Amino acid sequence: MVAPLSDQIGPGSTTIVLRGHDAIFGPALEASLRGQGYAVVTDQATDGTAVAALAYSVDPFEGGVLVRLSTARVELTRMYAVNASDAAPTSPLSLMQRTSAGTA
Repeated sequence: MVAPLSDQIGPGSTTIVLRGHDAIFGPALEASLRGQGYAVVTDQATDGTAVAALAYSVDPFEGGVLVRLSTARVELTRMYAVNASDAAPTSPLSLMQRTSAGTA
């Protein structure tokens, strides 16, 4: 899900502040973000550079898992089938873009 995220919030100009608590998905997401060129912090203070908080959730749903990545500007959601070694998408990617209040 990091590739579609990079289409919305490109790496290089923004530091991602990762928020979430999944012990398996969190480290994998962080590694994927870094692999795509993002600077990532979790609990550290930032030096005043532009940051984007990225929250994630991984929830069991109908025999699979529902994964959501969310920032102030965009939310990505997709279902996955999970087995012992990997996860495979089982639904199209849902993309919701948020606009500022008062913007048409």
